[in-house]
Amino acid sequence: MNRTRFKSNLRVFILSFLFLVLISGPSTTGSRADDSTSGVSKEKTFRVGYIEKGYFWAFPEIINAIKNSLAMVGWSDRVVFPEEIHFSPGWEDMDNQMLMEKAERLMNDETIDLIIAAGTPATAAVLEVNNGETPIVSIGVSDPIRSGFVESETDSGIDNYTVRLSPGRYRRMFSIFHEMIGFQKLGLIFYDTEDGRNFSSVDDALEVARRRGFEVLTYAKINPSDTEKGCLEGLKQLVDRGMDAFFQPAVNCFDWTKSDVKILLEFLTEHKIPTFARDGTKYVKAGALMGVSSIDFSPRGDFIAKNLIYIFQGAKPRSLPMVDKTYPKVSVNLETARRLGIDFPIEFLASCDELFKETTLPEESVK
Repeated sequence: MNRTRFKSNLRVFILSFLFLVLISGPSTTGSRADDSTSGVSKEKTFRVGYIEKGYFWAFPEIINAIKNSLAMVGWSDRVVFPEEIHFSPGWEDMDNQMLMEKAERLMNDETIDLIIAAGTPATAAVLEVNNGETPIVSIGVSDPIRSGFVESETDSGIDNYTVRLSPGRYRRMFSIFHEMIGFQKLGLIFYDTEDGRNFSSVDDALEVARRRGFEVLTYAKINPSDTEKGCLEGLKQLVDRGMDAFFQPAVNCFDWTKSDVKILLEFLTEHKIPTFARDGTKYVKAGALMGVSSIDFSPRGDFIAKNLIYIFQGAKPRSLPMVDKTYPKVSVNLETARRLGIDFPIEFLASCDELFKETTLPEESVK
């Protein structure tokens, strides 16, 4: 048996075993001791509502990973995601009026068994109209604790709400980036809102900067409707101020389906600016120097799918674990490294999850 098939079969076995544990009864760890599977019909189909502020490439990746994980443990026919309760008002809804209307519609629909809120704005909207009963699960939220959605890493503080947490994830990114590059002035661009600071991990950057002794240069004059032109203006101003490294955030002008991101990455490389892509693989493959490997969403899908099943079996979302201890891996673009004149240590490259020898644009690129 080849190695790929072996790894695939092993994962199926592990997930199937997990499924048997789930249906056999409650966990003995104490966190779910009162949430058994009693009273749940094996023939029931669970309807999942979905809401996002607007399209972001990672959201469908996460949803597909959840569906795949559910399928691997025999739950694909029991959980449905109907189109009529899938809402994406759009980023141009600046005052969130449409977002709030859709959130209320989901929360008032008694046929819905669970709501998935994708991203910070959608989560805030759903929690604002929370009926206290319909289970809510967030995905793709940058910092649930700083956003005020949960009380701590161990308690969401809301009985019908849970979210996946990865504590210290972005601080580790900044630390790895600085350790390998040794920059002095890191550039950040972000929306001038509290949520915008979270999307770009501004507070984490400042914390790591104080500890490691570098300066953070910021540009906050972009908005969610900007294309590459808005970000390019920000990059130019940061370069003029002495930026010698850039942290690529989760903002819409870096969305391949809406902007010509190649222009931004090429501008950075031409000005000898190393870039760390927060959202990983496709950006590194397209020309960013480094980033967190995001080619495989299956661990995230497994984590969330497991919690969905517990909820459908009667567990309270608040009782479920939120911390995902999966450690992120790093991707590197070797062509970009060569153009920047960076020679990474062999030991570091050996530890990377992905190495790209040439730059390739994603299929969904607008250019």
